[in-house]
Formats: sequence, C-alpha cells, structure tokens
Amino acid sequence: MEYCLIQHGSDAYDASLKLRHQILREPLGMDLFDGSYDDLSEESRYYHFGAFDESGELVSSVIGIPTATHEVRIKQMVVAEGYQNQGVGKRLFMAFEAYLLNLGFQVFLLHARITAHGFYLNMGYTIVGDEFEEVGIPHYRMSKTFTPQSD
Repeated sequence: MEYCLIQHGSDAYDASLKLRHQILREPLGMDLFDGSYDDLSEESRYYHFGAFDESGELVSSVIGIPTATHEVRIKQMVVAEGYQNQGVGKRLFMAFEAYLLNLGFQVFLLHARITAHGFYLNMGYTIVGDEFEEVGIPHYRMSKTFTPQSD
C-alpha cells in the first residue's frame, strides 16, 4: 500500500469522491453530488489523503480541514468494502496524522459515527460532549491533542 496526499481535481480525487459516495452517503439514501449536505466547492482548500493498492487503485481516503492555526477537523474517513477490517484504515489514519503534524497541526477534531467511534478511541481520541445526530445518524464529537516535541 501507498499512503499519500491526493491532489484536488485529480483522478485520485475523483475516485475518492466516488468511494465516499458509495460507502458513506448511498447507504443513507443521500447523494454526495447533489449539494444538499456536502459542499464540494470548498474542497480545494482541504487536505485529501489516500491509500492506494499495488495496482494504484484508491482503497481508502480521508479529509482534513484546517479550522485554526494549529487545529484541523478530520472527516469522511472511508475504506472500500474489500479492504475493511484489514488495518488499511488504521495505517492510512496514522500516516495522515503524521502528515498533518508535520504541517504544524496539534489539535485534531472529528465527528465519529457511533458505529465507528471505537476505531477512534483505539487511535487515542476522546469523546467530547454528548451524542448528537448528523446526516440522520448518531455521532460523537472526538478530539486528540498532540504536544509539540521540544528539540
């Protein structure tokens, strides 16, 4: 597997849109492309990261949205069905965290579906506040703060 940045507007970005639609939106009866929930016009300023298999096919992706100087919101983590429960998501997420840390981000925020919050707990995130509903399903706000390393 290769874990790397996805350029907005690239073929890999288009593949990530399709994967996000298929895994995250279609099962909820939603359409990623109709603009009713997701504003894709803002995505050119986001960090897109992906996992690619040996043939170069995108099998997992995640997005980071800068929200403050040292703060980033992570969203739409997705793993293709044939690659779930094999550690691909964990390795992608770790590589993405390292990439974001290298850019100077220290506070990582996310909204985790209740069904996925255990993944993020295992990645060192903590639940912040009460359960809430987003896109019609229960979520938790979660966060993780990294302390800058002194030389």
